[in-house]
Amino acid sequence: MEIRRLGQSELLAALHLTWEVFADEIAPAISPEGVASFQKFIKYDYISQVWQRGNLIFFGAYEGEELCGTLALRPDGHIVLFFVKKQYQGQGAGRMLYGAAYHCCAELLRAGRMTVNAAPGAVDKYIHMGMRPVGQEQEKDGIRYVPMEMYVNLNMIAKTGQKSKAPWIALGVYALVLVLILSGIGISVGRDLREEIRGYNDSYDYRDDEYGEDDYRDDLPYDYSEEYDSGGYEEELSGIAAIPEDIASNLPYEIEDELYTFSDEEKQSMVIEFHVNYPKISGLSDSGTEDKVNKILKARAMETVKKIYEDPVPEIKERVLGEQNPVLISYVEYKVCYASEDLISVAYNDLSYEGGQAYAYQHLRTCNISLKDGTAYEVKDIVSLDNRFVDQWLRVMRKETGDDDFLSELDQTEMKKALEGDSKEGVYVVNFFLDADGIEIGFDLNYEDGDPNDQGYVWVTAPFTLDEIREYASGSGFWKEIE
Repeated sequence: MEIRRLGQSELLAALHLTWEVFADEIAPAISPEGVASFQKFIKYDYISQVWQRGNLIFFGAYEGEELCGTLALRPDGHIVLFFVKKQYQGQGAGRMLYGAAYHCCAELLRAGRMTVNAAPGAVDKYIHMGMRPVGQEQEKDGIRYVPMEMYVNLNMIAKTGQKSKAPWIALGVYALVLVLILSGIGISVGRDLREEIRGYNDSYDYRDDEYGEDDYRDDLPYDYSEEYDSGGYEEELSGIAAIPEDIASNLPYEIEDELYTFSDEEKQSMVIEFHVNYPKISGLSDSGTEDKVNKILKARAMETVKKIYEDPVPEIKERVLGEQNPVLISYVEYKVCYASEDLISVAYNDLSYEGGQAYAYQHLRTCNISLKDGTAYEVKDIVSLDNRFVDQWLRVMRKETGDDDFLSELDQTEMKKALEGDSKEGVYVVNFFLDADGIEIGFDLNYEDGDPNDQGYVWVTAPFTLDEIREYASGSGFWKEIE
């Protein structure tokens, strides 16, 4: 069993696990008010914002690729969430998570104590792990707890494991489990600088025999108290948030945030949840072009909603009919990567459930539109896809992944067709976006389960400076619009 720190996309799996255990083993024993307040607290919108500010650190216990337990820690050493799947209780997952949190407090956070608001049924287990009650049982918003603490020895912790580096594009969706009745997204495909997406510089691998057989169970401590907001562990930006934007000053138009949201709370056996963010342009001199641009920007963001709900494809219909508890969820965030008087480039990150829990996906989509006439550009419009470009592009892609065999399943002809827009049934979806460094061109990758060519990459884009890419430029009006 491996313990590692979770990236932002893995928060979804952690929150789903949290709710699953809470709803099954804790909610029946507390008031409806307590259930509602806990459910509100673990909404992804809130948790992800706190995480991005460095005010929550999540750890996960993994058995192979399966997340079997999670613990969330504030930078002051306070345990906020701590849940272990029922089938993994008694197998060391809880103790290993607790040990990782202790090491984090001692080594990284330099927090002299660990605290928790323990569920009453978990007090004895915490005492067994070295904590002590520091107050009487209390109740807040319908949830009962006992405040507990443990001092952390800041001088006796030795580091274990090795640094775990991974390229920014290397993030699988294997553990991506969207929160059932909760909504959320994860955007954790970091940028170019080979960010660390697995541990807080060290990847812990605590073994069961290191802690004994008496595992910490699931009654499980939680604390939905006021957000800790006095500074914390700093996370580097990741995913589309880390793209270096290039927004011109004094633009003659405005870019506004728009949101499409829908949740069907009446269906008890089916989850339908959409939270789609997208940009809207206002102030263009030609109202017809403005309408055209905004229609494209919204449609790009809504692609999954259309595919799985508004106009479902036959495959989705079959999945829904075959699932005991169907799940239709799309959560979309966007970033305007480039904006000039004549052109806008937008990157979208879409996390979705497309029929059931086994059909979790993470997609990169991009949209590059002329603000003069509403033309939406594709890769085939901006570069000449001859052998020379394809070879150079592939070299850059392999440099990004650090893998000389990346995309070796495609020959040059197939690669060229994929760059032209032939996705081969959705496996290789071509994208490009402009940013402060130039242009990035690549694939949103969607291999079938078990495909031997799948190396865990969600999406990969090859960066080119404008000077590097111009020698491959087509005769498209795109190039005049970025001069």
